[in-house]
Amino acid sequence: MSELLSVDCDSTVFHLVWSDGTHATYPYIWLRDNDPGELHPHTRERLFDLTSVSLDISPESWQQASAHLLVKWHDKSSESIYPLDWLLENRPGKHRADPAVVSLNYWSAADLPAIPLFDARLCRESGSTLVEALQEAKRHGLVIFDGLEDDDQAGENLGELIGFKRRTNFGTTFEVVNKPSPNNLAYTALALPLHTDLPNQEQVPGYQFLHCLRNSVTGGASVFADGFRICTDLRAQAPDDFDLLSGLQIPWRFHDENDDVRFRRSIIELDSMGDLSGLAFNAHIADVPDLPSSQLLDFYQAYQGLMQRIREPQYRICHTLGPGEMVMFDNRRVLHGREGFDPGSGERHLRGFYVEHNEVNSRIRTLTIS
Repeated sequence: MSELLSVDCDSTVFHLVWSDGTHATYPYIWLRDNDPGELHPHTRERLFDLTSVSLDISPESWQQASAHLLVKWHDKSSESIYPLDWLLENRPGKHRADPAVVSLNYWSAADLPAIPLFDARLCRESGSTLVEALQEAKRHGLVIFDGLEDDDQAGENLGELIGFKRRTNFGTTFEVVNKPSPNNLAYTALALPLHTDLPNQEQVPGYQFLHCLRNSVTGGASVFADGFRICTDLRAQAPDDFDLLSGLQIPWRFHDENDDVRFRRSIIELDSMGDLSGLAFNAHIADVPDLPSSQLLDFYQAYQGLMQRIREPQYRICHTLGPGEMVMFDNRRVLHGREGFDPGSGERHLRGFYVEHNEVNSRIRTLTIS
């Protein structure tokens, strides 16, 4: 651990210098607001009321102890105790270390010859193995758990170790089987082009899990593609199309006799830094485009171009899920689909559910940080 070399102050901040060369400044109001002693002892929530002091607060007195900075404030009867290692770790401008932050690997078929595979039993028994699997799911957007018991609940039980399931209008879990009167194309034997699920929802589901219970049909292989790799290539090769698809919002809609769920969003979603944060692509539930006529031709040119790019073989990988396997993929990044199958040739039954990104991130942290 780096040692504190010096402490100085002026009218608004403390200046601390550490033996590793780190210089940090701590505004007085920041220190008062983040007093470690003013957290609830059990919930660790802040108890201090920011409106109770002036923003130009300054210390009444202070001193450096061996492992702490002790500060006496005018509004508080006791000294505030700031551990020096806490001050170094939480210095202004430094983001908190987060094991759930993983460098992403955007892939095409040549870059990911095999989907990362993890033993479900080991993931249940070892927190470190489960963390590795979840970090790989974040890195590549896609992993498979195998070795699940011959039990309809086995996939859900593993999912419960990761986080709470997301309920949608299709339920908390959904059965992907060929149905006589389907309300979604997934419940047919038809081929499904690559897509993401439920862009019509206000919050698009994060990770999707599909547990294979039975699969003896001819055909029906699962197909995946990294939407972020496709969007990265689009940005480099057709920047005008990328800008249009990330700048315009279009309507999405699912409706049947029980539900009518709609939302407007861009096909390509960016964060505040302009980096990719989501891909919403599902031609089957894209509602009637309601853009002005002057924008429609440019929109269709960009939209069709992205659709054609998504279908290029270089991006696609296929995997026929077998009983005891469960695929986990990032529904806001990885496109998924299915080859058509012959429903008369056997049985195909997958059970699906969603777990949000924040649930996966939370589990990584709780299993990593003691």
